[in-house]
Order: sequence, then structure tokens, then C-alpha cells
Amino acid sequence: MEVSLIERDEKGITIMVKEEDISVLNILQYEIAKQKDVDVVGVAQRHYLIPEYEFRISTKSKEDPFSMVSVAVERSLDRIRSMKEEVSSKVGSGGSR
Repeated sequence: MEVSLIERDEKGITIMVKEEDISVLNILQYEIAKQKDVDVVGVAQRHYLIPEYEFRISTKSKEDPFSMVSVAVERSLDRIRSMKEEVSSKVGSGGSR
């Protein structure tokens, strides 16, 4: 994965993400959108054959958008760990309910 800053202004940031699946960005978008100081968060693929995405976060306040991304990553990792534990417990018990 390659991440680069395209733009930073008083309202937020736009980053470019290359060589990654859009699903990762959709998960982050979902988690960022739940934060109260977020105005707009979106992801767009530049071309359907090229795995390059623009990811925009606009805030309602002066909160650092990079900290919002950090919070979203931690929340996403927590959810994935929880899912892993749930799946492991089902598989470990023979898959029965």
C-alpha cells in the first residue's frame, strides 16, 4: 500500500491510496463517519482498472483529520479481532450453536 497526501486545507485532508483494495477504505470510511466532528468522508476510485483511490475527510471543527483516521483504524482492528475470536470459538467448538 502506498499512501500520499494530496491536499490539506482548513476543513480536512485528501489522501491518495494506491495498491490496496477499496474494501479497506470502505471500512475506514464507515468508522470515520461515526465520529461526531466529521462533516464528509468519502472514497472514490480514479479509474476502474487502476487501484488508486482518493480518500477525503472534511471536519466540522478544528480536529485533526489524521487523528480521526487513527481512531478509525483502531476501532476497525478491534472489530476484526472480535470477529476473529468469534469465528475461532465457533470453529473450535465444532461449528455448532
